[in-house]
Amino acid sequence: MPVLSAADIDFWEENGYVVLHDAVPPENCKAAERAIWDFLEMDTDDPETWYPDPPRRGIMVEIYQHQALWDNRQYPRIHQAFSEIWGTEKLWVSFDRGSLNPPERPDFKFPGPYLHWDMSLDMPFGLRVQGVLYLTDTPANQGAFTCIPGFHHKLEGWLNDLSEDADPRQLIKERDADAVPVAGKAGDLVIWH
Repeated sequence: MPVLSAADIDFWEENGYVVLHDAVPPENCKAAERAIWDFLEMDTDDPETWYPDPPRRGIMVEIYQHQALWDNRQYPRIHQAFSEIWGTEKLWVSFDRGSLNPPERPDFKFPGPYLHWDMSLDMPFGLRVQGVLYLTDTPANQGAFTCIPGFHHKLEGWLNDLSEDADPRQLIKERDADAVPVAGKAGDLVIWH
């Protein structure tokens, strides 16, 4: 049974991303969240533990094989959403890691990453797909996934228009004003080109 509506697919094709609400149940989010907190040896009830000294580099958490993360990767609604995008149920699941972004405060500012690509910029591109599962409610101003809607339609032309010595990975940062953070609730999955 499809999990993405015709409107979702139209939005995906136009904007380059889509949100699947309630991709996993709350207990899956809690289990994965707990795994990350435990891995980092941080106490959810003690915000001082969220800001170690020396500070962590970036927001990525090098946790890979924990069962709670696999339970989410293999959850039927997530598999179905990617199957609909790829047009096949035979998927090769790759995975990255977890992420933790504590709230900003005077001595801690968001360490990034800012606009960037997680792919080679060698053409042709073809379909490349990634996703992020929000384990907690994630407002737009709290480290939500950020993209330039529709830029997947313009990317090849934009790259072709750059001078030979230009660095697109640096120049994309100049497009920050076009970027849109995608807020979501715990259990929402953002999939993007």
